[in-house]
Amino acid sequence: MINIRKYLYNIRTNILLIKGINEGKIVPFDNDFYKKLSNTYIGGLPVSIHIKYFKPTIPPGKCFDRSLYLFFCFDNGLLVRGNDKSLELRYGKNHAYHGWFEMDNYVYEPALNMRFDKDLYYEMYKPSEIKRITKDEYCNTLEGKLIYENYKNTTIDDFKPNGKNRISLLSIIPLAKEMAIRSGNKEFIDDLNKYLSEIEYDEKEIINEFNEDIDEISLNKNFKGVI
Repeated sequence: MINIRKYLYNIRTNILLIKGINEGKIVPFDNDFYKKLSNTYIGGLPVSIHIKYFKPTIPPGKCFDRSLYLFFCFDNGLLVRGNDKSLELRYGKNHAYHGWFEMDNYVYEPALNMRFDKDLYYEMYKPSEIKRITKDEYCNTLEGKLIYENYKNTTIDDFKPNGKNRISLLSIIPLAKEMAIRSGNKEFIDDLNKYLSEIEYDEKEIINEFNEDIDEISLNKNFKGVI
């Protein structure tokens, strides 16, 4: 049996979607936007790669991580949480909670990699129980402040030879390389290779550095035991 309420909502949303695209009120993230994401690093990769190429096919909860990544990249945006009407109709009230990023009267939708005119977005998805979080509010706790400052203070130099975060590449880069190859996306492969070249990535050299660090830690423990 057809759910009339859901059916009519979907028709209305599709009409607004087409209208918004035609009027330029809904656009995909462009190269300039991704470039702004490329100077913030999470988990050993630029946020631009996370957002552009690690886009999931609507997995539960990923919108929260992805909207948080966007939040870290800009000084004047808002991290937003709320219930999404389209998710409620599709999955039920218990699975309607959603996360997105707002800045300069636009909504940046992390599940679609699209920028929406804010008024149109709210008309389409009718979010409720909205909570907007500023940088000051996010950094209100010691944990939040440390997380935010860590990402804002991390630079590409931290992943170059002898960089303080060099070791973190051991887990993420093999995964990213496998994803790029499997995707067959030349742009993904080229962007990843460009980043690896910039940080002078050498897996054997990093493993050697890691082993040297482990040996040094073990040596210090042994000395401590003797003393």
